[in-house]
Amino acid sequence: MTIDVCDLGDWGAASLLAEYDPCDDAIRINARVVARVRAALGEGSAQRFIACAVAHEAFHRARPGAREAEAHAYARARSGVDPSVFEAVLR
Repeated sequence: MTIDVCDLGDWGAASLLAEYDPCDDAIRINARVVARVRAALGEGSAQRFIACAVAHEAFHRARPGAREAEAHAYARARSGVDPSVFEAVLR
């Protein structure tokens, strides 16, 4: 599996934080979101966002049918950060 930070494009009013691509077995973290978190909360928070997003997407990789709430709980437990902190920055 690879992990990339890259531009995931425009999604209208929504922000795509990260995605797991099973075709390439890759987790892609949205560079635009990383930049917004860094600007709002600092470099340490940007790094914690990346760790949280990787954990979230890795959970979906391991359990493709998992609900978002399950992936959030897993990411929270693995990264020590509640994903809603980052979602709040994007609103």
